Amino acid sequence: MLASSRRVANRAVLRYWQRYFWVISSPVLVKLMRPLMTHPLTKLDVASYAATSDSSAGFARIQALWSKRDALLSLDLVDRQRGDRALRELGVPEGAWFICVHSREGSYSAYDEHNHNFRNSNIEDYVLAVQHIVSLGGWCIRLGDSSMRPAPAVPGLIDYAHHPLRSDWLDLYLGANARFFLGNSSGALSLSAIFGIPVACANMAPLAAVFPFGERDIGIPKLYSRASSGELIPFDEILSTSMADFRHAKDFKSAGIALIDNSPEEIRDLAMEQYQNTGDVSTPPYTPDDEALQRTFQSLFRPGHYTYHSSSRIGRSFLSRYQHLLPR
Repeated sequence: MLASSRRVANRAVLRYWQRYFWVISSPVLVKLMRPLMTHPLTKLDVASYAATSDSSAGFARIQALWSKRDALLSLDLVDRQRGDRALRELGVPEGAWFICVHSREGSYSAYDEHNHNFRNSNIEDYVLAVQHIVSLGGWCIRLGDSSMRPAPAVPGLIDYAHHPLRSDWLDLYLGANARFFLGNSSGALSLSAIFGIPVACANMAPLAAVFPFGERDIGIPKLYSRASSGELIPFDEILSTSMADFRHAKDFKSAGIALIDNSPEEIRDLAMEQYQNTGDVSTPPYTPDDEALQRTFQSLFRPGHYTYHSSSRIGRSFLSRYQHLLPR
């Protein structure tokens, strides 16, 4: 793995991936070896796993096949011990549980934000979920970087994105020790996923990318509406056309589609579902009606959709609320 300084989002994670890869980070060696990335005998093209635009991503099938296996990564003792100390400094009491919260903004990748701003959402819309988690005895740690807008002042919510302790290694510690990750369509959710921590993702777009990762993960999508009338577009109509996999903001605009963010109530219900699923219960709290709606939605996915093969779920309350958008 050639890890040039300009392309690494979190340098601390490179040390963990060295358990499986040779990681080359020397600028001189990276420059000398870069031609090997394009030679057919020496390159490994990983685009088919996650960076597809007109075919299903391989990660969904792999996650489904290996869902019972332990996560590839686990924190080492040094990071765990210093992370425990840092958690106290952040204000989380010893023995308390917490979740990570992240809402994508456009400042991190400003150079191509005009293409991806349809994936953004407002941190304020997560406040209702945060308050509910806090009422249950948990803490919420908002991840991100200092370019993001400050989080609302809510008791029990720590705006770690603007905290002086923020660092790459602590990002990993928090992601690996959260009860679950509450986020949206952003790479930050991988901080938990690579350590086997469940994720709950709101405001997922496009619709074909709504399923996050594995069978313990839950997603809910942004709704599609006709910009001219505000009418909601049924799920089967979306998934039977190219609009299911639109990857650029201009695609939605050209097709006359407006995306509707999930409401604070929908995000709260998503968080509560994942809270229940990560509790000490023998079986998930799903009814036969819940499962029937789940099967109906999943049956709309076809080969070529980005997360086809995924074993993740759509949020229970979301499907119940918008079941009129499912085929009869």
